[in-house]
Amino acid sequence: MKPQLVMVVLLIFSGLYMNTGMALVRDPFTPSYQMPCDEQATNLLKQIQVWQFKGLIKNSDTSYEQLWLSSDNQWLAITAGVIPNVLFPWQIQTLVADKIVWQANLADYCHDVVLWTMQLNK
Repeated sequence: MKPQLVMVVLLIFSGLYMNTGMALVRDPFTPSYQMPCDEQATNLLKQIQVWQFKGLIKNSDTSYEQLWLSSDNQWLAITAGVIPNVLFPWQIQTLVADKIVWQANLADYCHDVVLWTMQLNK
């Protein structure tokens, strides 16, 4: 009698374990599809390439600096390195006299970054 009882308890626990595992797989916050790394890079480049540099406002003491970008009659001001959400996940890697180098991190499983150079219109 006891071996049968142990067997029933094990079956119940294994059933609960399987249901718990299946519920985690169906979690809507867990992505079931991972976009290929090259597709991510292509999408990110399309996102940043629609923006063009339009100007730089800089105080003589260089304590205030503001970059202006535009795309399809939409303007973005970047002040103190704070990037507007519309450009997420892009960040400014370097800003030199004739160009801005932008950097975006790909998903963690790609272990890579995308770089894009925006020429400054003088």
